Amino acid sequence: MTRPALDWLRARAPTLYWRARNAAALAALYSARLQQRADSGADAYDEAFWQFHSVGDWDGFARVVLAYVGAHSVADIGCGHGLALAAFTRADPSLRARGFDDSAAALRRATASGLAVERLDLLSLTRDAADTLARELTDVDLGICLEVAEHLPAWRAGQLLALCAAPRHLVFSAAQPNQGGRLHVNEQPPRYWIDRLARRGQHLDARDAAFRRDVAALDLPWWYARNVHLFARAGG
Repeated sequence: MTRPALDWLRARAPTLYWRARNAAALAALYSARLQQRADSGADAYDEAFWQFHSVGDWDGFARVVLAYVGAHSVADIGCGHGLALAAFTRADPSLRARGFDDSAAALRRATASGLAVERLDLLSLTRDAADTLARELTDVDLGICLEVAEHLPAWRAGQLLALCAAPRHLVFSAAQPNQGGRLHVNEQPPRYWIDRLARRGQHLDARDAAFRRDVAALDLPWWYARNVHLFARAGG
């Protein structure tokens, strides 16, 4: 479809356009998985992708988050190459920091920065494995999950949400419909994720609006101010 036709569809039928984008990205995701199985060195999120996503005031972000959440431990689920995780360790070197991702390029970069990261393939994670890791994360003060959920098919979101719901507090963001990005297979309105997290015991923090204003004042890519929310686990 030509660009003018796509622009017309987006203007006249945004919901159809959004769902078509999700479907096209889903096909591309599974094509990338097949290529990865054929070539163990293939990585859908390569060095160029992480270099593009190497901007922003992440030190400021870490300071803002820690001003709201008194944390001694942090787990970044889908940490990428560790921009946020590294910023948290600089803000408080005593933090116990742990990161998870599946991109080989991202893990190489994060490890080279001295971060404690582990390979976690969210696309193939079983419910049992997710529940086991979630039990480990219940002792973590702060969970981070930034722009990860949209990269997983809807039927795989449950395992990710089980991990996100485990820590005492959570900072979460996910791409909204028609935001665009590489392999965005499940862009959803914020309420989609807020409701699902609430069913797992993670509720919007009473300070969420103030937190979002403070994040919006930082020099970060625009989608974080639009998408980010602060959650607190019930009884946490």
